[in-house]
Amino acid sequence: MLFKTSFHEGIRNGSLTETYRAWQSARVAPGRRYRVADGEIEVRAVDRIALGRVRDADARRAGFGDRAALRDALRAGSSRRIDARTPVFQVRFHYLGPAADPREALRVDVSPDALAELGTRLDAIDRRSGRGPWTRRVLALIAAQPGTAASRLAPRLSRETQAFKADVRKLKALGLTVSLEVGYQLSRRGRALLARADRGSDGELD
Repeated sequence: MLFKTSFHEGIRNGSLTETYRAWQSARVAPGRRYRVADGEIEVRAVDRIALGRVRDADARRAGFGDRAALRDALRAGSSRRIDARTPVFQVRFHYLGPAADPREALRVDVSPDALAELGTRLDAIDRRSGRGPWTRRVLALIAAQPGTAASRLAPRLSRETQAFKADVRKLKALGLTVSLEVGYQLSRRGRALLARADRGSDGELD
């Protein structure tokens, strides 16, 4: 569920507990959990009401100074005519805390079966590539130069910086890399995969 950055702190500290959306139909459901910024919320209730029923206190719980400010925000974000009679969805929620990163479990899974499956997946990515095998080259480069900015690593592989970052994101999604404040490092899983490759179990490094 999307919120502007200005609302994130209020969601985290519990001062924002509802939101109003000018949807044509409900896009969230009570009891369901949704990712927001770096955390999760659980929706408590979803009600369709006329905008004119929203009070200043309701608007403040949604992060606005008063209902006029809420109305103006809804107007700015919608191509529909917004007035007091317009039906909007009032979504009440509570913050659950930081969302678990599913990649954390992947980063420490170094079982033989997991590494074998991962090697197969990387081979498939390399086969689909129009520039030839690249996955293990990127991993080896990061292993050799951890904490190095992407702008310095990319030229080593004749890649533009943004394209190189996209490559690393693909590997990160598989639990192989970890982003640092500057640059990257291999996860435990990434190191295990490269070690396996060096032993010849996963193909030779280029």
